[in-house]
Amino acid sequence: MRSLMAMVTPLWVILSFVDLSLGQLASTPLSRHVSLIQGPVNGVTIHKDERRLVVYGDPTGQMDSAEMVLFTHSRRDVVWAGRRLVEGGATAVIPASDSAMFADVDRFWDEFRRQRFHDYAQQGTKVLTKSLKVGKTVRDGERFKWQDVSIEVVETPGYTRHAVSYIVEIDDLRYAFVGDIIYGNGKLIDLYSLQDAVSEAKIRGYHGWASRMGPLIASLQSIAAKKPDVLVPARGPVIRNPSEAIDLLIRRLRTVYENYLSISAGRWYFKNQYDILAERVLGPDTTVGWMPWAEVIQDKPPAWILPIANSRLILSEDGSGFLVDCGGQRILNELIKLREAGTLAGLDGIFITHYHDDHTDYVTACAKEFECLVYATGPLVDILKHPSAYRLPAMTRNPIPDIKVMPEGHEMRWKDFTFTFRDFPGQTIYHDALLVEKDNGGKIFFIGDSFTPSGIDDYCLLNRNLMHDDTGYLYCLKVLGEIPSETLLINQHVVQPFRFSKQQRDHMAATLRKRKGLLGELLPWDEPNYGIDERWVRFYPYGQKISAPRTAQISLKVFNHSQDSRTFTIRLRLPDGFHTDRPAQNVTIPPRSEGQVDYSFRVNASVKPGTYMLTADVEWGPWELRQWTEAIIEIE
Repeated sequence: MRSLMAMVTPLWVILSFVDLSLGQLASTPLSRHVSLIQGPVNGVTIHKDERRLVVYGDPTGQMDSAEMVLFTHSRRDVVWAGRRLVEGGATAVIPASDSAMFADVDRFWDEFRRQRFHDYAQQGTKVLTKSLKVGKTVRDGERFKWQDVSIEVVETPGYTRHAVSYIVEIDDLRYAFVGDIIYGNGKLIDLYSLQDAVSEAKIRGYHGWASRMGPLIASLQSIAAKKPDVLVPARGPVIRNPSEAIDLLIRRLRTVYENYLSISAGRWYFKNQYDILAERVLGPDTTVGWMPWAEVIQDKPPAWILPIANSRLILSEDGSGFLVDCGGQRILNELIKLREAGTLAGLDGIFITHYHDDHTDYVTACAKEFECLVYATGPLVDILKHPSAYRLPAMTRNPIPDIKVMPEGHEMRWKDFTFTFRDFPGQTIYHDALLVEKDNGGKIFFIGDSFTPSGIDDYCLLNRNLMHDDTGYLYCLKVLGEIPSETLLINQHVVQPFRFSKQQRDHMAATLRKRKGLLGELLPWDEPNYGIDERWVRFYPYGQKISAPRTAQISLKVFNHSQDSRTFTIRLRLPDGFHTDRPAQNVTIPPRSEGQVDYSFRVNASVKPGTYMLTADVEWGPWELRQWTEAIIEIE
């Protein structure tokens, strides 16, 4: 049985390449009745007696028909390949647990449009933009037949919340069609898609760094137990050494996860719950090399710093105040009480560390109440002024229109203090920090949410925690090495000031560099940051409201993580009633830089009020990524 490929005759090999039932499509034979059309998605055809079953779809768009299309999961960057066949009459077979994301996507987008601010669930948005007619739903353990071919369904969540794989025995071979749970030999297409909650540890999606690794490993083990001869993922190379490829992927996932846990800021907040995280991915007998916690210098900040929830009020000797962040009504109420009690003479300014709602929701109201300026460094300003233009975790819906922009490294005297403003892209890519030095007193570095005594605050992959020397935590650790050595660190969610030793800073930097190398082995990109940065391709603005008929503008921004210049081809995909003269454009972007292409599109008068989705394809080098990113257009 295992040696069939060695015994095949030249005749059927030739016929598989020219498969008359498929017209003149270029296909590769996998066995006598199974062929593969390679493209952005792997199109697999099982053909018997001039009848055809397809797995994933037809990436060429040339196949005239099929009886049935097997879908493993609902991501639009895969499902597009099978849509035309289903609309032409093929029966769509889908996971029952994923049926809503195939059949009722209008509801998803309508709810997401309203709820995308204050989003802590942190699921990816590669959701279909148009529902697909469902013909048959299947569940774990179910078996059904097409012709005389037996098909077994195996539940395989992990890369997505809901997914199945199909085990098909044909031509004396056992095939496993496994969706995106593996990409080639021991690889995974990205890590950010694994972000999710961990209910048993009471950790919500925002804090669940790649937490579907546990289910993914269990799914891989379930497939390995079926002893397939050939794995055919939705994307990437066909795998003819399934056991070795699966074992390699599991080892790589566990190594990356142990590296992450060892310096995670989340351990400070969740303490023993991190033992649950470790066990569910690494197994019960694994020991994590936890970094010793930073030195907590004192139980509370010095007297001239007043904690108010997750804000900090800096008090000068004359009773004037300077606030760091303002995310809630409680904070504003407390400031008013302090003013009424005579403790606070007035507020001279508000410094914003980052855009998250719990740090910004009440900044505008507070600035109005106290008639003071708002300060931030340059990279943070646009997202504060235009939050609806972005799709990121924990967004505020409250714009901050008036901001005094402070250059990186700028010093400012205020009362009996010297302030130094620093870019600090730690917990998020749009983040800064403030060094406060009191005359004849202490030095405090307000770092927002970027570190706790247990390590770095990168537990939400969708925050865009990049791993380059000039941005992300490697850059933040460099900044920590540049400030005065006696400086204490304050995280707005941690009352106690703390300080890392040089050895701890060096250890965190070395751990991150090791992680980047491990991710380079795990991920198939030429630069691993593509696999941890969910928004490396993004529409700007992400959401906008317009009336029809009208001409509107939108940009597509691309961050080139690669080490040299890249030319990207961008193709805009518009819903019915929307038109553009130049759907495809090229843009050449230098390394480690963000570039953009600009589009003008028209909305016909016939377009009814509602929520509409734009998507874009991105192509460069060996990659062709269909419907890779999206934007929301509300027609009023």
